[in-house]
Amino acid sequence: MKKWAKVKHICSRIEQYVCALLYPHAATCPLCGEMRKVDGYYALCPDCMDKLEEMQVPSAACNKCLSPVRRGQGCNMCRSGRMKSIDACFSPFCYRNEVRRLVHQFKFDGNSSYIRYLSFKMAEALPDREWDFLVPVPLSRERMWDRGVNQARLLAEALSQRTNIPVLDALERTVNRKPQSATPMEKRAENVKGVFRCIGTLDGLRILLIDDVRTTGSTAQACATEMKKAGAKRVGLCTLAVVYRDPKKFRKRKNEKKQKFIRSSKILHTNRLK
Repeated sequence: MKKWAKVKHICSRIEQYVCALLYPHAATCPLCGEMRKVDGYYALCPDCMDKLEEMQVPSAACNKCLSPVRRGQGCNMCRSGRMKSIDACFSPFCYRNEVRRLVHQFKFDGNSSYIRYLSFKMAEALPDREWDFLVPVPLSRERMWDRGVNQARLLAEALSQRTNIPVLDALERTVNRKPQSATPMEKRAENVKGVFRCIGTLDGLRILLIDDVRTTGSTAQACATEMKKAGAKRVGLCTLAVVYRDPKKFRKRKNEKKQKFIRSSKILHTNRLK
């Protein structure tokens, strides 16, 4: 099976290379397919960049973890202690719509043509440059074979060029487990327990952890815990996007689903009476 997986991976990389030669990513906007207006530097069209600007993390988000804040109550993530080892979070976008598509293309399709834009927005969301190293979240060997590249490291390298903060591979995965994206929310913290290990010591260092998306914060918490055990003085998190569940919109969607269910039940009851 491993041999077939390697053959599949090699064929996939050859296909990507040939497609890149015939149809350069920079020739068309990866989000809308626009061919005439693409910015040659950022590889995205102005219209799509304007849409992405509308998906920035709200200024009212929690200063520590970028989660929604309820008036007078703080945010659920900080109160639950799910990211207690993280000292600060930075991210330009909320993970939805065009941002989600952009991340999926970057993460799973190997399209890194707009890495300049991504690193620019991440640097823009990072006002504090007092960090000693950027540390990307590592992938397992099996997942590296599958994807061909660690997207977190690509982001770290691109961000390093803009901020002059060096990249340090301070973490490694000790075991390969089920991807977080395929794991139920309530089981994600358990899924990453004992997965990461720090390479060497980080005595007194200020570390900025780099990843693509922060969902429940379980991966970041597991990494930060290990780095603080290794002596890190401060650990921050910088991601391309965060899952931001606005309580008002969540309640609205919940009420809409409830009303839809009630209407369906009434219709079913009426049909039975007939």
